[in-house]
Amino acid sequence: MKRLFNILLYLLLAIFASGLAVSGVVYFLLRASVPDYDEDFSVAGIEGPVDILRDAAAIPHISADSAADAYFALGFVHAQDRLGQLLRARRAAQALLPLDQTIEVEPSTAQALDAYAAGVNAWLGLVSEGGRGRGSPDLLIADERMIAAWRPVDSLRLVQAFLNDLQPERRQSDLSGLSDRPLLPELFVTSPKVSLDAWALPGDRTASGAPILAADIRGPLSLPSEWYLADIQLPTGAAIGATMPGVPFIVVGRSERVAWAFRSLSLTALKEPVSPTAAKAGNFLMMLDRLARSADVNDAMDASMNLAPAGLEILAIGREIFARWPDREVETPLSFRDARLAALDVRQPIFSVEGAIAAQRDTVSTAARALLPIMAKELWFVGSAGALKENRADELRGDILGQLAQWNGDMDRFSPEPLVFWAWARALQKRILQDEFPSATTVWARPNADILFAVLSDRGGSAIWCDIRPSTRIETCQDQVRAALDDAIGWLVDRYGPDPSDWVWGEAHALNMGWAPIRSSGIISDLLSLEAPSSGDPYTLIATLFSSDNDRPFAASAGTNFQAVMSFSEEAGSYFIAPAGQSGHPLSRFYENLFLMWMQGKYLTMSTDLSLARGGAVGTSRLSPVSVDTPTIQNDRSR
Repeated sequence: MKRLFNILLYLLLAIFASGLAVSGVVYFLLRASVPDYDEDFSVAGIEGPVDILRDAAAIPHISADSAADAYFALGFVHAQDRLGQLLRARRAAQALLPLDQTIEVEPSTAQALDAYAAGVNAWLGLVSEGGRGRGSPDLLIADERMIAAWRPVDSLRLVQAFLNDLQPERRQSDLSGLSDRPLLPELFVTSPKVSLDAWALPGDRTASGAPILAADIRGPLSLPSEWYLADIQLPTGAAIGATMPGVPFIVVGRSERVAWAFRSLSLTALKEPVSPTAAKAGNFLMMLDRLARSADVNDAMDASMNLAPAGLEILAIGREIFARWPDREVETPLSFRDARLAALDVRQPIFSVEGAIAAQRDTVSTAARALLPIMAKELWFVGSAGALKENRADELRGDILGQLAQWNGDMDRFSPEPLVFWAWARALQKRILQDEFPSATTVWARPNADILFAVLSDRGGSAIWCDIRPSTRIETCQDQVRAALDDAIGWLVDRYGPDPSDWVWGEAHALNMGWAPIRSSGIISDLLSLEAPSSGDPYTLIATLFSSDNDRPFAASAGTNFQAVMSFSEEAGSYFIAPAGQSGHPLSRFYENLFLMWMQGKYLTMSTDLSLARGGAVGTSRLSPVSVDTPTIQNDRSR
């Protein structure tokens, strides 16, 4: 017996020691892949030395004597901080563009693409030499044993995929049993994966007298962030703002003379759907290249108007003027978000930069303000007559209706009213549409305020949708509203208990940012994700989109993922924020360092002045040229 005990003991100790050794090796490899921002490198592919200053938030400020060297360094830092993200994006976009297809772009754009690819490959070469833990933690669990060299066509693919994500998706195929009831166009178009928004104020509307440009991007909320902040000190002047890892230009940002941003147009504003092509991707890259080198706003518009993809509106400001292309505002259907921005614009004739930031972070839902009076108008009247005091269920319903009557539509994460409203709206949409499309759960499971408003306001006779087709009687919308409220209350009581004070919006509406590796890694991604209670909804100015998860229908894994407010006034600078850090490495202290700022509505002050960036800088790195080719990239592949 003692012998058996000793054997088992030694076996357990061996297993423990083996596990400890494996954990140590894994931790060593993970730590080895965390970039050292003070490390200098000798690389092939640049003409002169390049300095990379990392400010307090690890944002790189790149100084070079030529544009090619600057874009080389941008590719280098993208790979250094986001190698896994680059490879994941390339894998996702590979089917869009054949490798042998040639796209004609301007010489300066072609040079930038070549230099950027060389910068990415320079980092791949350094990783191949060893001692850097494969360069990214997700490469330790992915099957990427050999990494293909980055090519300019990879950047073109990523831009084409980005333009494709800006297009709303049609889903007629989901609705095979198409109803013969009045047309609801909102049924057949889903929101695009990525949406750009921007608005500008002329100098006579600002406290400083200089124009203000505010920009938002909506898309996936992931770790690392979809956007990477950078400052590129070009020979024509510095450009600073949001870059897309894999692409060598500032997408939304400013130079020393011009600030620019984009606004997506809705599908209904276009005569026909847009199909992004490789040529359009090349035009988009040339436009970004020209914007960064523009001498003034007029030059920016002249240089870009023939290159802008259909469906995108360009907004640009300078020190005194702002302009847009097309040169007149495109007429689009007024969305709930547009209505809220218009209301803020009327209420506040003069804006400061702080006021523009407050507008960007606004969490009042015009959708709730428009729908709730229609949904509750008769119930509020009945409640005021005291007819809902017969039993506990009726008393609870009356208390809830009383709370909603005093609510201003603010989707505050600490309030119960947003949760009650959206649970009610979700139950109502299910009652209206499930009988028509029983198998198309995506149509009725996720609440759509546009559909509900069209039906409840009887647009074009759409109220007939409230009738349940299989039943013999004709149900009205008020019948469905009453029943949906009881459905919602039952769902809330089952999930959160019978006390409405315990029904908190932020508990149901959590912002979830999951780690997005090259390949799905299950529990590891869950461990590395971030989650926090969030205000807002899909129709607030800072948007948080609902998921399609039936267990967590109001959780948000997509929404606003970048914001900027830019001005050229003496008193105000430019402010940028993304919801995560610069690094894609979970062990880096810059992996999630911006998340708390994002949740608190704080912005980073960014400047092209290197003396300001040096304050609190976390590192300075220098790239020095070498004349020999690195032996670690062979046959276009890196080990």
